[in-house]
Amino acid sequence: MKKFESTKKWQKDQRVRKIFEKDLEGLKNSQILILLLPAGKSAHIEAGIAYGLGKKCILIGDQKKAESHYLIFDEFYPTIEAFLKSL
Repeated sequence: MKKFESTKKWQKDQRVRKIFEKDLEGLKNSQILILLLPAGKSAHIEAGIAYGLGKKCILIGDQKKAESHYLIFDEFYPTIEAFLKSL
């Protein structure tokens, strides 16, 4: 994606559209979304999509402050180790 971000009209680029459609297909076919913090904007958008699709959402990582929208997550783990112990 970094390659396409510098393109002025990336929104109309069919290669970017194809990446978007593949990503969306992956979310639709998943059972669970795991978000590992820190994460960027795209990862948070994917979490919102997964939640909207009714997927189970898990958050791993240290939340620095309260964020009401993080209530989309069904489970919270402070570390990867804590998550792995829960399996």
